[in-house]
Amino acid sequence: MKIKSYISIIALALLTLCGSMVEVLAQNKMDKTDDLGRIAIVPYVTDQIEDLPEIAKNNLRSKMAQILTKQGIAGSAGFSSQFIMVPNISVLSKDVVAGAPPKVALNLEVAFYIGDGINGVKYGSAAVMAKGVGSTETKAYVSALRNISSSNKDLAKLIDTAKERILEYYNDGCDFIIKEANNLAAQNKFDEALYALSSVPVVSKECFNKAQDRIGDVYQQMIDRDCDMLLNQATNAWNAGQNYEAAVEATNLLNQIEPESACFSKVKTLSKSIRAGIKDTNNKEWAMLNKQLESITEIEKNRLSTTKEIALAYANNQPQNVVYNVKGWW
Repeated sequence: MKIKSYISIIALALLTLCGSMVEVLAQNKMDKTDDLGRIAIVPYVTDQIEDLPEIAKNNLRSKMAQILTKQGIAGSAGFSSQFIMVPNISVLSKDVVAGAPPKVALNLEVAFYIGDGINGVKYGSAAVMAKGVGSTETKAYVSALRNISSSNKDLAKLIDTAKERILEYYNDGCDFIIKEANNLAAQNKFDEALYALSSVPVVSKECFNKAQDRIGDVYQQMIDRDCDMLLNQATNAWNAGQNYEAAVEATNLLNQIEPESACFSKVKTLSKSIRAGIKDTNNKEWAMLNKQLESITEIEKNRLSTTKEIALAYANNQPQNVVYNVKGWW
Protein backbone atom coordinates (compact mmCIF):
# COMPACT_ATOMS: atom_id res chain seq x y z
CA MET A 1 0.00 0.00 0.00
CA LYS A 2 2.83 2.34 0.94
CA ILE A 3 4.62 1.63 -2.35
CA LYS A 4 1.46 2.51 -4.29
CA SER A 5 1.13 5.73 -2.28
CA TYR A 6 4.73 6.68 -3.03
CA ILE A 7 4.20 5.97 -6.72
CA SER A 8 1.07 8.14 -6.72
CA ILE A 9 2.90 10.98 -5.01
CA ILE A 10 5.81 10.79 -7.48
CA ALA A 11 3.42 10.67 -10.44
CA LEU A 12 1.54 13.70 -9.13
CA ALA A 13 4.80 15.59 -8.65
CA LEU A 14 5.90 14.78 -12.19
CA LEU A 15 2.57 15.91 -13.61
CA THR A 16 2.78 19.16 -11.67
CA LEU A 17 6.34 19.71 -12.89
CA CYS A 18 5.37 19.01 -16.50
CA GLY A 19 2.43 21.37 -16.19
CA SER A 20 4.69 24.11 -14.86
CA MET A 21 7.16 23.55 -17.70
CA VAL A 22 4.38 23.75 -20.29
CA GLU A 23 3.15 26.99 -18.74
CA VAL A 24 6.64 28.49 -18.79
CA LEU A 25 7.18 27.43 -22.40
CA ALA A 26 3.83 28.93 -23.35
CA GLN A 27 4.70 32.21 -21.67
CA ASN A 28 8.07 32.30 -23.43
CA LYS A 29 6.38 31.61 -26.73
CA MET A 30 3.97 34.48 -26.16
CA ASP A 31 6.85 36.84 -25.43
CA LYS A 32 8.63 35.91 -28.66
CA THR A 33 6.73 38.19 -30.98
CA ASP A 34 7.53 40.74 -33.66
CA ASP A 35 8.48 44.41 -33.55
CA LEU A 36 4.91 45.51 -32.93
CA GLY A 37 4.64 43.26 -29.90
CA ARG A 38 7.79 44.23 -28.05
CA ILE A 39 9.39 47.40 -26.76
CA ALA A 40 11.24 49.00 -29.67
CA ILE A 41 14.23 51.33 -29.48
CA VAL A 42 15.84 52.45 -32.72
CA PRO A 43 19.32 53.92 -33.37
CA TYR A 44 19.41 57.60 -34.34
CA VAL A 45 22.53 59.58 -35.28
CA THR A 46 22.08 63.37 -35.22
CA ASP A 47 23.87 65.98 -37.29
CA GLN A 48 25.06 67.59 -34.06
CA ILE A 49 28.17 65.38 -34.00
CA GLU A 50 30.69 67.67 -35.69
CA ASP A 51 33.25 66.45 -38.22
CA LEU A 52 32.04 62.85 -38.08
CA PRO A 53 32.57 61.26 -41.52
CA GLU A 54 29.49 59.77 -43.20
CA ILE A 55 31.01 56.28 -43.22
CA ALA A 56 31.63 56.57 -39.48
CA LYS A 57 28.00 57.66 -38.99
CA ASN A 58 26.79 54.53 -40.74
CA ASN A 59 29.16 52.39 -38.66
CA LEU A 60 27.93 54.06 -35.48
CA ARG A 61 24.33 53.41 -36.47
CA SER A 62 25.14 49.76 -37.14
CA LYS A 63 26.99 49.45 -33.84
CA MET A 64 23.96 50.77 -31.93
CA ALA A 65 21.73 48.31 -33.78
CA GLN A 66 24.06 45.50 -32.64
CA ILE A 67 23.93 46.73 -29.05
CA LEU A 68 20.14 46.94 -29.03
CA THR A 69 19.78 43.53 -30.66
CA LYS A 70 22.21 42.02 -28.16
CA GLN A 71 20.01 43.26 -25.33
CA GLY A 72 16.81 41.88 -26.89
CA ILE A 73 15.38 45.19 -28.05
CA ALA A 74 13.32 45.10 -31.24
CA GLY A 75 14.97 48.06 -32.90
CA SER A 76 15.53 47.70 -36.63
CA ALA A 77 16.26 49.69 -39.73
CA GLY A 78 13.18 50.97 -41.49
CA PHE A 79 11.09 50.81 -38.34
CA SER A 80 9.96 54.12 -36.86
CA SER A 81 9.76 54.36 -33.08
CA GLN A 82 9.41 57.20 -30.62
CA PHE A 83 12.07 55.60 -28.40
CA ILE A 84 15.63 56.11 -29.59
CA MET A 85 19.27 55.51 -28.77
CA VAL A 86 21.33 58.51 -29.80
CA PRO A 87 25.13 58.99 -29.52
CA ASN A 88 27.44 61.92 -28.98
CA ILE A 89 31.21 61.75 -29.54
CA SER A 90 33.92 63.73 -27.80
CA VAL A 91 37.41 63.55 -29.29
CA LEU A 92 39.75 63.37 -26.29
CA SER A 93 42.90 63.22 -28.41
CA LYS A 94 43.98 62.94 -32.04
CA ASP A 95 47.58 62.08 -32.86
CA VAL A 96 49.53 61.36 -35.98
CA VAL A 97 51.69 58.28 -35.47
CA ALA A 98 54.96 58.44 -37.38
CA GLY A 99 55.55 55.67 -39.86
CA ALA A 100 55.47 54.80 -43.51
CA PRO A 101 52.76 55.72 -44.11
CA PRO A 102 51.84 57.77 -41.00
CA LYS A 103 48.65 56.81 -39.18
CA VAL A 104 45.97 58.67 -37.23
CA ALA A 105 45.22 57.60 -33.66
CA LEU A 106 41.94 58.67 -32.04
CA ASN A 107 40.93 58.49 -28.40
CA LEU A 108 37.14 58.95 -28.12
CA GLU A 109 34.50 59.17 -25.45
CA VAL A 110 31.25 57.90 -26.96
CA ALA A 111 28.18 58.72 -24.89
CA PHE A 112 24.91 56.92 -25.59
CA TYR A 113 21.53 58.33 -24.60
CA ILE A 114 18.13 56.62 -24.62
CA GLY A 115 14.78 58.33 -24.36
CA ASP A 116 11.50 59.40 -25.91
CA GLY A 117 12.57 61.19 -29.07
CA ILE A 118 9.09 62.49 -29.84
CA ASN A 119 8.44 64.14 -26.49
CA GLY A 120 12.12 64.92 -25.89
CA VAL A 121 12.41 63.03 -22.59
CA LYS A 122 15.81 61.50 -21.78
CA TYR A 123 15.72 58.27 -19.80
CA GLY A 124 19.43 57.82 -19.13
CA SER A 125 22.94 57.77 -20.53
CA ALA A 126 26.19 55.80 -20.47
CA ALA A 127 29.65 56.59 -21.83
CA VAL A 128 32.32 54.25 -23.15
CA MET A 129 35.91 54.87 -24.18
CA ALA A 130 37.02 53.87 -27.67
CA LYS A 131 40.43 53.95 -29.35
CA GLY A 132 41.17 53.47 -33.03
CA VAL A 133 44.06 53.73 -35.46
CA GLY A 134 43.87 54.06 -39.23
CA SER A 135 45.67 55.39 -42.29
CA THR A 136 43.09 58.19 -42.41
CA GLU A 137 40.94 59.92 -39.81
CA THR A 138 37.86 58.23 -41.22
CA LYS A 139 39.43 54.79 -40.86
CA ALA A 140 40.53 55.68 -37.32
CA TYR A 141 36.91 56.54 -36.46
CA VAL A 142 35.68 53.27 -37.98
CA SER A 143 38.33 51.33 -36.04
CA ALA A 144 37.41 53.01 -32.74
CA LEU A 145 33.66 52.44 -33.17
CA ARG A 146 34.25 48.82 -34.15
CA ASN A 147 36.06 48.29 -30.84
CA ILE A 148 32.96 49.18 -28.79
CA SER A 149 31.61 45.94 -27.32
CA SER A 150 27.93 45.22 -27.89
CA SER A 151 28.01 43.41 -24.53
CA ASN A 152 29.23 46.45 -22.57
CA LYS A 153 27.83 46.25 -19.02
CA ASP A 154 27.14 49.98 -18.72
CA LEU A 155 25.18 49.97 -21.96
CA ALA A 156 23.24 46.88 -20.87
CA LYS A 157 22.33 48.65 -17.63
CA LEU A 158 21.25 51.74 -19.56
CA ILE A 159 18.97 49.67 -21.78
CA ASP A 160 17.43 47.89 -18.78
CA THR A 161 16.67 51.27 -17.21
CA ALA A 162 15.14 52.48 -20.47
CA LYS A 163 12.96 49.37 -20.69
CA GLU A 164 11.52 50.12 -17.26
CA ARG A 165 10.83 53.74 -18.19
CA ILE A 166 9.17 52.74 -21.47
CA LEU A 167 7.02 50.20 -19.65
CA GLU A 168 6.00 52.94 -17.22
CA TYR A 169 5.12 55.13 -20.20
CA TYR A 170 2.65 52.56 -21.49
CA ASN A 171 1.30 51.58 -18.09
CA ASP A 172 0.80 55.13 -16.81
CA GLY A 173 -0.15 56.74 -20.10
CA CYS A 174 -2.35 54.02 -21.54
CA ASP A 175 -5.56 56.07 -21.41
CA PHE A 176 -3.80 58.87 -23.30
CA ILE A 177 -2.58 56.43 -25.97
CA ILE A 178 -6.09 55.04 -26.44
CA LYS A 179 -7.51 58.57 -26.57
CA GLU A 180 -4.99 59.64 -29.20
CA ALA A 181 -5.84 56.57 -31.30
CA ASN A 182 -9.54 57.43 -31.00
CA ASN A 183 -8.83 60.99 -32.14
CA LEU A 184 -6.91 59.68 -35.15
CA ALA A 185 -9.77 57.33 -36.04
CA ALA A 186 -12.24 60.21 -35.74
CA GLN A 187 -10.16 62.06 -38.36
CA ASN A 188 -10.28 58.97 -40.60
CA LYS A 189 -6.55 58.41 -40.01
CA PHE A 190 -7.18 54.72 -39.46
CA ASP A 191 -3.70 53.51 -40.47
CA GLU A 192 -2.10 55.75 -37.87
CA ALA A 193 -4.62 54.75 -35.21
CA LEU A 194 -4.09 51.04 -35.84
CA TYR A 195 -0.32 51.52 -35.82
CA ALA A 196 -0.43 53.35 -32.48
CA LEU A 197 -2.60 50.64 -30.92
CA SER A 198 -0.56 47.79 -32.40
CA SER A 199 2.67 49.31 -31.10
CA VAL A 200 1.72 48.79 -27.46
CA PRO A 201 4.09 45.99 -26.33
CA VAL A 202 2.87 42.68 -24.93
CA VAL A 203 4.90 43.25 -21.76
CA SER A 204 2.51 46.05 -20.81
CA LYS A 205 -0.27 43.51 -20.37
CA GLU A 206 -3.12 45.73 -19.18
CA CYS A 207 -2.53 48.41 -21.80
CA PHE A 208 -1.88 45.77 -24.46
CA ASN A 209 -5.27 44.17 -23.76
CA LYS A 210 -7.02 47.55 -23.90
CA ALA A 211 -5.32 48.36 -27.18
CA GLN A 212 -6.20 44.98 -28.69
CA ASP A 213 -9.85 45.47 -27.75
CA ARG A 214 -9.86 48.89 -29.41
CA ILE A 215 -8.11 47.61 -32.55
CA GLY A 216 -11.19 45.62 -33.58
CA ASP A 217 -13.44 48.67 -33.28
CA VAL A 218 -11.09 50.95 -35.23
CA TYR A 219 -10.61 48.32 -37.93
CA GLN A 220 -14.38 47.98 -38.27
CA GLN A 221 -14.74 51.76 -38.57
CA MET A 222 -12.16 51.76 -41.32
CA ILE A 223 -13.65 49.00 -43.46
CA ASP A 224 -17.17 50.44 -43.00
CA ARG A 225 -16.01 53.84 -44.24
CA ASP A 226 -14.12 52.27 -47.15
CA CYS A 227 -17.16 50.19 -48.03
CA ASP A 228 -19.47 53.22 -48.23
CA MET A 229 -16.94 55.13 -50.35
CA LEU A 230 -16.09 52.31 -52.76
CA LEU A 231 -19.72 51.17 -53.10
CA ASN A 232 -20.75 54.71 -54.04
CA GLN A 233 -17.97 54.90 -56.65
CA ALA A 234 -18.88 51.48 -58.04
CA THR A 235 -22.58 52.40 -58.26
CA ASN A 236 -21.79 55.63 -60.12
CA ALA A 237 -19.39 53.82 -62.46
CA TRP A 238 -22.00 51.20 -63.41
CA ASN A 239 -24.89 53.64 -63.76
CA ALA A 240 -22.81 55.92 -65.97
CA GLY A 241 -22.35 53.34 -68.73
CA GLN A 242 -23.99 50.00 -67.96
CA ASN A 243 -21.66 48.41 -70.51
CA TYR A 244 -18.58 46.19 -70.36
CA GLU A 245 -16.17 49.02 -69.48
CA ALA A 246 -18.49 50.27 -66.74
CA ALA A 247 -18.89 46.74 -65.39
CA VAL A 248 -15.11 46.24 -65.25
CA GLU A 249 -14.57 49.53 -63.40
CA ALA A 250 -17.35 48.79 -60.91
CA THR A 251 -16.14 45.22 -60.33
CA ASN A 252 -12.58 46.40 -59.62
CA LEU A 253 -13.95 48.76 -56.98
CA LEU A 254 -16.20 46.12 -55.42
CA ASN A 255 -13.30 43.69 -55.17
CA GLN A 256 -11.56 46.10 -52.78
CA ILE A 257 -14.36 45.97 -50.22
CA GLU A 258 -14.01 43.88 -47.07
CA PRO A 259 -16.71 41.20 -46.73
CA GLU A 260 -16.98 41.99 -43.00
CA SER A 261 -17.93 45.62 -43.62
CA ALA A 262 -21.40 46.83 -42.68
CA CYS A 263 -22.54 47.59 -46.23
CA PHE A 264 -21.43 44.32 -47.81
CA SER A 265 -25.01 43.18 -48.33
CA LYS A 266 -25.42 46.19 -50.66
CA VAL A 267 -22.23 45.15 -52.43
CA LYS A 268 -23.79 41.78 -53.18
CA THR A 269 -26.96 43.47 -54.42
CA LEU A 270 -25.02 45.71 -56.82
CA SER A 271 -22.93 42.81 -58.11
CA LYS A 272 -26.14 40.89 -58.87
CA SER A 273 -27.54 43.93 -60.73
CA ILE A 274 -24.41 44.17 -62.84
CA ARG A 275 -24.56 40.45 -63.64
CA ALA A 276 -28.17 40.84 -64.67
CA GLY A 277 -27.18 43.69 -66.95
CA ILE A 278 -24.57 41.64 -68.75
CA LYS A 279 -26.05 40.67 -72.12
CA ASP A 280 -23.39 38.72 -73.99
CA THR A 281 -22.48 35.95 -71.52
CA ASN A 282 -21.07 33.84 -74.36
CA ASN A 283 -18.26 36.34 -74.82
CA LYS A 284 -15.10 35.13 -73.08
CA GLU A 285 -14.33 38.49 -71.42
CA TRP A 286 -17.92 38.89 -70.22
CA ALA A 287 -17.86 35.35 -68.87
CA MET A 288 -14.71 36.07 -66.84
CA LEU A 289 -16.23 39.25 -65.46
CA ASN A 290 -19.42 37.41 -64.59
CA LYS A 291 -17.35 34.86 -62.65
CA GLN A 292 -15.69 37.66 -60.66
CA LEU A 293 -19.05 39.20 -59.80
CA GLU A 294 -20.42 35.81 -58.79
CA SER A 295 -17.47 35.24 -56.45
CA ILE A 296 -18.21 38.53 -54.67
CA THR A 297 -21.66 37.29 -53.68
CA GLU A 298 -20.19 34.09 -52.24
CA ILE A 299 -17.41 35.63 -50.10
CA GLU A 300 -18.01 35.38 -46.38
CA LYS A 301 -14.53 35.58 -44.85
CA ASN A 302 -12.01 38.42 -44.66
CA ARG A 303 -9.68 38.18 -47.66
CA LEU A 304 -7.81 41.47 -47.48
CA SER A 305 -5.44 43.21 -45.06
CA THR A 306 -5.22 42.36 -41.39
CA THR A 307 -4.69 45.03 -38.78
CA LYS A 308 -1.13 43.83 -38.29
CA GLU A 309 -0.36 44.20 -41.99
CA ILE A 310 -1.86 47.69 -41.99
CA ALA A 311 0.20 48.71 -38.95
CA LEU A 312 3.42 47.31 -40.44
CA ALA A 313 2.72 48.98 -43.79
CA TYR A 314 2.23 52.31 -42.03
CA ALA A 315 5.47 51.85 -40.08
CA ASN A 316 7.42 50.96 -43.23
CA ASN A 317 6.04 54.01 -45.05
CA GLN A 318 7.24 56.45 -42.41
CA PRO A 319 9.95 58.89 -43.56
CA GLN A 320 13.41 57.63 -42.69
CA ASN A 321 14.78 61.13 -42.04
CA VAL A 322 12.69 61.72 -38.92
CA VAL A 323 14.11 64.53 -36.80
CA TYR A 324 13.78 63.67 -33.12
CA ASN A 325 13.83 66.08 -30.20
CA VAL A 326 17.04 65.51 -28.22
CA LYS A 327 17.54 69.09 -27.07
CA GLY A 328 19.28 69.23 -23.70
CA TRP A 329 20.19 65.53 -23.63
CA TRP A 330 23.90 66.42 -23.48
